[in-house]
Amino acid sequence: MSGISVVTEPSQEPVTLQEVKEYLRVEDSTDERTIRPLIETARRFAEQHLGRTLVSTTFKQSYDGFHEMEDPLFEGIRTGPYLNYYKNYLVLANGPVISVTHVKTFDDADVATTLAASRYYLDNAREPARIVLRTGETFPTALRVANAIEVEFVAGYSSIYSIPEPIRMGILQHIAHLYEHRGDMYEASNAYPPMLRSLYAPYVIHK
Repeated sequence: MSGISVVTEPSQEPVTLQEVKEYLRVEDSTDERTIRPLIETARRFAEQHLGRTLVSTTFKQSYDGFHEMEDPLFEGIRTGPYLNYYKNYLVLANGPVISVTHVKTFDDADVATTLAASRYYLDNAREPARIVLRTGETFPTALRVANAIEVEFVAGYSSIYSIPEPIRMGILQHIAHLYEHRGDMYEASNAYPPMLRSLYAPYVIHK
């Protein structure tokens, strides 16, 4: 199992206030206090739906261990010794991953050891991204039973204009929908524009 938390929040949103006002055809500053939280709300919805970080954010992800948690189904009698198979990689929860700050392990005394960056590399050519051990390297053993590994990494696009336009368009449509229906009570099926699924579909990271 793993858990993830935000170390450093994004410094901006994927769409600017001016872009949103132009999209909504709002010409003055009267509704700016209403619009600002809608931008963050739409961004968080998009990130959760996509499994993708839109603006540069630093995360800390913790793992209980390196071993494969799901053992394949086996029926019958084993005639050989019991083997505990280990993976040579760690999967990172959010992408696109820009860089890995550190990989730390913790023993039963809660003493942290930083894994040398020369022992692994970042495989961000695939999604979700992975930290993969280099040839001949192994992960440390004799670690504590929970949250034994900590990875800090940065994910997101280099700039808001590097975000695929269909995602930015989806965010604008979602904001417009929230703005037009603010205060309304209606069925959950109408909680966001139907077009969002089509706009976001090609960019969903399947984990």
